[in-house]
Amino acid sequence: MKHLLLILFCLYFISNQKAIAQSENCSAAITLTVMPNCSSPVAGATGLSQNIPGCVGNADDDVWYQFVATSTSHQITVTPSVGLDPVVQLFSGSCSTLISLNCMDATSTGQPETIYASNLTIGTTYRIRVYHYFTGGGSPNTFTICITTPPPPPSNDACGNAISLSVNASCVYTNATSLNASQSLPGCVGTADDDVWFSFVATNSVHTITVDPSSTMDAVVQLFSGSGCSSLTSLVCMDNAFTNGNEVINAVGLTVGSTYYIRVYDYYASTGGAPFQICVTGTPTPVPPNDDPCGAIALPVVTTSCNYMNFSTVGATTSSGVGIPTPASCAGGSPPQQGGFNNSPQPKDVWFSIVVPSTGNITITAQPGYGINDVAMALYSGTCNNLTQIACADDYNYPGTANDFKPFINATGLTPGSTVYLRYWAFNGNTTGNIGFCVTTNTHDNCANALYICDLNGYSGTTSAAFTVDRPCNMRALAEMNNPPTYTYTSGTCQGGIFGLGGAWGIGAPACDVRLDNNSWIRFTASNTTAILNVTVTNCFVGNYPSGGIQMQIFSAGTACCNFTPVSDFKEGSGTFTITANNLTIGQDYYLMIDGYAGDICSYSITANSGVQFPDITASSNPICSGDMITLYGPAGATSYTWQPGGQTTQDI
Repeated sequence: MKHLLLILFCLYFISNQKAIAQSENCSAAITLTVMPNCSSPVAGATGLSQNIPGCVGNADDDVWYQFVATSTSHQITVTPSVGLDPVVQLFSGSCSTLISLNCMDATSTGQPETIYASNLTIGTTYRIRVYHYFTGGGSPNTFTICITTPPPPPSNDACGNAISLSVNASCVYTNATSLNASQSLPGCVGTADDDVWFSFVATNSVHTITVDPSSTMDAVVQLFSGSGCSSLTSLVCMDNAFTNGNEVINAVGLTVGSTYYIRVYDYYASTGGAPFQICVTGTPTPVPPNDDPCGAIALPVVTTSCNYMNFSTVGATTSSGVGIPTPASCAGGSPPQQGGFNNSPQPKDVWFSIVVPSTGNITITAQPGYGINDVAMALYSGTCNNLTQIACADDYNYPGTANDFKPFINATGLTPGSTVYLRYWAFNGNTTGNIGFCVTTNTHDNCANALYICDLNGYSGTTSAAFTVDRPCNMRALAEMNNPPTYTYTSGTCQGGIFGLGGAWGIGAPACDVRLDNNSWIRFTASNTTAILNVTVTNCFVGNYPSGGIQMQIFSAGTACCNFTPVSDFKEGSGTFTITANNLTIGQDYYLMIDGYAGDICSYSITANSGVQFPDITASSNPICSGDMITLYGPAGATSYTWQPGGQTTQDI
């Protein structure tokens, strides 16, 4: 009887094992149904033999399941008994052509394993294998298994949706997760199949980034620089700690006001990610001294030279209150044309003061390709606490398209010697960073007002957008027909204009495509029969010649700006070149005309090797005796003067 009971018990035990162990062959895999959650998992147990070799460990007890995908992502969870160390493997293909998609063995005995499967094809059958890592089936050898549809990925699954983090003096954590995220780009270490993204704006050159992961996550943290998600450069990849260990990046050499990107993911493949916390710490940048009009930075004396100056709006606040009118009627902007001051939050602005030169004209040009791209500015008269708007500029149609979100102001009729105030800001109220601009005066827009340069050596200027086309008398470009007021231009066709035409030496434009767009004029006196000018071109808006640059030529015309005759070769370029004027009459005035190639805006400087006369400086008495007090008279006609070594800027001293 005892033998019979023992046999019956063994038969019952074996039959019970078979009831939950499932098939030991792929071809007889038990079909599982995708569930909304894992509240009713299917019971199972490891088998007695191996179907195929294991992906890790010993698969001498593997059992098989299958399911039909109802989504492109599914979560497969195996929860073992205390004596089972499960390995879970996911396959595509038929049983005769299995392709391993995932092999999961991230935990130890008695702990669950989860595969977060992605890129599945809806309606396709996939197969799952479960076995005990060690030899034998585990004791006990039971488990439960379920297949669910995971929740949607985090909102910051892609770099373009990076969560903006604030920078604080001490760590203020932001709660996050990489659960169900997908891979954006290959990992710097480990497998980045669950990466999520964050961004922050540097408020100092040194910041600390801390990630505190949950107990099941081995976090990897990567820091990037770049102007956007399409141009990222990896700066640091941090993976010093293990599961549940904090990762810390001590970032140095950051640019204040620049945006940086952070990527966080779990080191291991297909673990699905986990919750974590992240913070960015650093010392805030102090409020700049020119945060309000009465702290405005005084800019240098305004000349024809476009010397770009660089500043920052980082740390600035929004200027408001009585005496500081909100920008209005900003040229180039969209309604209500307030340059972004209708945004929430409002832009953070900085201020500058400018002394109006004797010309009564100032031109403010944004620096191409530098700093914040979308910026605006306004010009005010009055006192720092009682301002009246003169002009406001938002977007401007600069040459090319890369700088069209930058502003431009050309203010005329100002009171010489008065002080005006320039307000500068980023259109987006959340944006701060670097800005660049130059302030010039441009009075030599036409030949009649040609700027007389007594010492052309060292002169600097610009083909400013403030300049308009001037065609006095017989002046026109090589490809322009003299039919005023239209001056028909035909590219590639020589219409006979003199700008671009060679002289007796035969050096003119390389092709018949020369036209006038924004020319300006300089007059000088020849001190030799030959004048040689070396020209350096910088900061072109369009770019390198022949896409952009400037074009120059020297002419004789007496003093009436008529009957122009080329006396030099014609040159165009965006780097350095030399212009040579020939057969000059000593003591006679000549005109140097400068034009933007295809209307480009560039800065330039001139070095006169020879041939340019410096007019005499006269004295109130001659000879001068030791101890005498005299006045030195500078030559007339210049817009600015500098005496050395004293640095005086008046015409006479």
